[in-house]
Amino acid sequence: MKKSYLFILLTILFFTNSLFAQYQEVSIKDIQFQPADSLLAYGKKHSEPKPPLAVSGDTVIVSGVVMCSAYEGANPDSTKMLHAGAAAIYLQDPNNRDWSGILVRDPDASDAFALLDTGLVIKFKAVVNEYFTTTQLNTIDFQASDIQGQVSRPKPVLLTLDSLVERGTGNPKFLAEKWEGVYVEIKNVTSTDPAYIGYNTFRIFDDNNSIIVVGNNSDYFRRTKAPLPGTKIESIRGFIETRTNIEGGWFIINPVYPDDIKYGEVFPPNISEITRDKIEVKYGDAVTVSAKIKDKDGTVASAQIVYDVNGVAQTPVEMAATDSIWSGVIPAQNDSSLVSFFIKAFDDQGNVTNAPNDTVKSKYFYFVLNRPLTIKDVQLSPFGSGYSAYNHYEVTVEGVITADTSDIPGDGRNGAKVYVQDGSGAWRGVLLFGTETQNVKRGDKISVKGIVNETYGVTRIGNLDAGAKITLLQSGVDIPAATEVLTAIIGSGGVDAEAYESVLIKYTNVKVVDDNADGDSGPDQGTGGSRNHGEMLVADGSGVGTRVELQDGGNDYHNFWDASLENQPIKIIQGSDFDEIIGVLFYSYGNYKLIPRKNDDFVGYTDVDNEVELPEIYSLSQNYPNPFNPTTVIQYSLPEVSNVKLRVYDMLGREVATLVNKEQTAGVYNVQFNAANLSSGVYFYRIEAGNFVASKKLLLLK
Repeated sequence: MKKSYLFILLTILFFTNSLFAQYQEVSIKDIQFQPADSLLAYGKKHSEPKPPLAVSGDTVIVSGVVMCSAYEGANPDSTKMLHAGAAAIYLQDPNNRDWSGILVRDPDASDAFALLDTGLVIKFKAVVNEYFTTTQLNTIDFQASDIQGQVSRPKPVLLTLDSLVERGTGNPKFLAEKWEGVYVEIKNVTSTDPAYIGYNTFRIFDDNNSIIVVGNNSDYFRRTKAPLPGTKIESIRGFIETRTNIEGGWFIINPVYPDDIKYGEVFPPNISEITRDKIEVKYGDAVTVSAKIKDKDGTVASAQIVYDVNGVAQTPVEMAATDSIWSGVIPAQNDSSLVSFFIKAFDDQGNVTNAPNDTVKSKYFYFVLNRPLTIKDVQLSPFGSGYSAYNHYEVTVEGVITADTSDIPGDGRNGAKVYVQDGSGAWRGVLLFGTETQNVKRGDKISVKGIVNETYGVTRIGNLDAGAKITLLQSGVDIPAATEVLTAIIGSGGVDAEAYESVLIKYTNVKVVDDNADGDSGPDQGTGGSRNHGEMLVADGSGVGTRVELQDGGNDYHNFWDASLENQPIKIIQGSDFDEIIGVLFYSYGNYKLIPRKNDDFVGYTDVDNEVELPEIYSLSQNYPNPFNPTTVIQYSLPEVSNVKLRVYDMLGREVATLVNKEQTAGVYNVQFNAANLSSGVYFYRIEAGNFVASKKLLLLK
């Protein structure tokens, strides 16, 4: 069969090659492949290298087999199969096993692309780009003539979870990037954590407790309810997606068709509606914990509360049932104790369910406190789940407003935000929600009463049903000082970053390492891989970048996310420096991001262009440092507006990177070149600007 696929593709290519002669023809592996040393180096930084073709944005010719239809039933009048911002398919090269799959989007909404169905062989023009950390193709003028024939759809590659993550964890194997976009099958796993990263997503784990996310990229699975925790899955097929910005994710399997998941016959007990009878637990208080427990294919035989105190000695407590409500009592504990617990239920067939399933990171907890609650008590989430001990309970706390609606008015899509703190440091701030919060001012000392809830990964007080109630205690109070935090702490995520959610913090002596964290410099393209959501990456001496959100704050700084901002101050340029950036830490779309408030939250901005006079001649400077590993900076000067091309070549004259390819105004420019995906050796960089052409040598030593 492999030979027949190859024969068909070679025959097609012979007759159609002349149509595409002006473009480079590449395989999917040519696009996707990354050397192992580069994957490992970037992986340690919680990132991935961009494929060279995604960086250059060149037009290429690609062939492959369509793995799923663009629309359900291959009917353009029905629903798109995939959520990709445009009609999309997965494409696979049947002659390779790894590095053989890729997502293909059709931004032009062509009629021919809408008719694509599984098994069709296509050859087409496209541009390669990177959306977050997933490589994809955007078609160019897709025509019916690009459909070359039809074959049987290649079978999935059989993998284990240990092929994607380190055994017994969800930590990615960085070299498993080779499976991105590939159609795979995983057998004998169990479901857990419904709605883990969005509607009807969940996670699956195997007997080794290796675990990955099941995504909802398919419209069918986005509208299909996730299985109950503990449901056995005989097999799951789908396409591998990489998203390094998703906590607990990275590798995601996306089933597409209804039969891509085959469930087992066993259904474990379902545990829901877990509550405790006391919100604030004092010394001497016993706590009754209740839950609704049902079993779909039998009866619930027994249930337990398993609790520990300050992380010591897990103790089971038997629960008793009244209809489907099971209850048990955790004995009274000493003041300042941290009590954590989970519920274990058994059915009459011996099946067991834990709630939560992750009994380490996500277990329920409460504090024993013989004093009034503080914001830190409400915000503290010691195990890494992000949830408060008071989630869904009403609390009253006091603090000082650190950001009001004039500080963070939002950008039209994101509403205004109001934050309160009761001191400086970790866990000391929280987001407020409700109409009464719109009237407070920075420096107001308030008492706030409301329901604690976790919304899109952020803890807040007040919700849509009952907004926070505000009592003004005093105006004009000094706000807590901003806490200095390393960009590496926030950029690395996890509990250490979570501790500063909603807290006023500052980064010191930072450089803008990327003026657009989500794509190329310049205005948002509206779709595809090069977006601009007004977020930049900055790094301090730790060298780890983290996001700064520029759209939501009430300041004038921008990264040119819209064409109307081209000549508006204050445009941030890549390579620029700040003595300090102050703001409130927010979390969205899998990333922590700093939101500066007013202009004075930006301290000591040094524009890469504003410290020199406009140059009188074209020039290209020697890169610095040189030799380098793996990054270096190339500087050049333009005396006038010029179309600039800056490219890097190897010793054989082959282009290995395009650093600049656009019109630029007069000035001095510093461009960073990252050679993490290249081997040690001598390279050349060449600039073409107007009639000026120059080149210089650089040396990469790893």
